[in-house]
Amino acid sequence: MKVIGKISGINSSDGLINLTVEDKNKEVFNLKISNIYADKFKVTDVFEFECTLDNRDGRIRYNIESFKNVRDFEYEAKADALHSFYKSAPFSIKEAEDEINKYVNKISNKILKDIVEYLLDKFHDDFYIYPAATKMHHNYIGGLTHHVIGMLHLADGFLNTYSYLNSDYVYAGIILHDITKVNELTEPINPQYSTEGQLVGHLVMGAIEVKMAARDLGYADTEEALVLTHMLISHHGVPQFGAAKKPMVAEAMLLWYIDSIDSKFRVMEEELNNTNEKEFTQPIGVIEKSKIYKI
Repeated sequence: MKVIGKISGINSSDGLINLTVEDKNKEVFNLKISNIYADKFKVTDVFEFECTLDNRDGRIRYNIESFKNVRDFEYEAKADALHSFYKSAPFSIKEAEDEINKYVNKISNKILKDIVEYLLDKFHDDFYIYPAATKMHHNYIGGLTHHVIGMLHLADGFLNTYSYLNSDYVYAGIILHDITKVNELTEPINPQYSTEGQLVGHLVMGAIEVKMAARDLGYADTEEALVLTHMLISHHGVPQFGAAKKPMVAEAMLLWYIDSIDSKFRVMEEELNNTNEKEFTQPIGVIEKSKIYKI
């Protein structure tokens, strides 16, 4: 039989590793395998196990014949398992993809739309499952697209209020601004910052991807590619927060502000959800360790 579940306990006896595994329906299984595989398993990891039933002494347990870590699953199975067993964005990958594609289709400038579609296709599988950070904000499965969608929704209000803003650049910049976090971070489950992420960072990495995409698509010398590159390297606003340039077009300024708003207010939401009314939150890192009173 096949069991897909998260390891909640590990112990050993008689040369065997005993794994307590809980599937997505909260059913608990006791699985056994030779202790030569001890270094393959750790608590909170998700695996697919192929097992045979063992009830010789009247106790139901299963002997593991083979196993596969969730990191090695095919994309759709991996996405389903990650969303089932770990803290995740409040929507499915399909819902996230549909919402982002809705905004891609609002981009009327062919050059910008082609670059966006090219990079979404290149990074598709990781883009829809990665977090946006290790700790600071949207640090859960699908957090990256949750952040992007939140920013797209915020942008609509600004675009309706300030008619001089170019929606094509705004939407393109939002969708792509953090796309190389899938390379800045090592993995979606327990991510750390990669060597490239620490030495280069996602702002510059993203700008490089835009430049290469523009070159591959025949748009290397266009203003669209230049401005989009500027938006990505400036979207942290100031050098002390990692920006290579300060924003110098209105759309880049908006990208900086709504990136900051969504990252801060989503964390604030999580903290307020864990706080009783008429009490203060714990100090919140993304807002300079301020405490917020819940009314």
